[in-house]
Amino acid sequence: MNMNPKLLSNEEYRETLYPNMVNVTENAEEVVDMWAYADQVIEDAYHSCTAWEWRVGHIYETPDAKYQHIGIPVPKDDTYLVVIANKQERNVVGHYILELGA
Repeated sequence: MNMNPKLLSNEEYRETLYPNMVNVTENAEEVVDMWAYADQVIEDAYHSCTAWEWRVGHIYETPDAKYQHIGIPVPKDDTYLVVIANKQERNVVGHYILELGA
């Protein structure tokens, strides 16, 4: 399983973003060990920020159930570390920093 963090470009991120994404936060199955991936990004980008409560805020899935977007709030208002998993290949595609307020 590829666990080398890969920051996706806006174009790469949008290729995994479909209209009518489905909120599966309450019943999503664990496809990959997302924290093994996210912990590396958190360490590099946020120096672990131990005062912050690292947790999954939401999980959205494409209507065809190919991709999962796993959103982790970061210590910046309305900003998420989004880990994108390919459900069919059971791997992490990469991550994207989503700034909702921007």
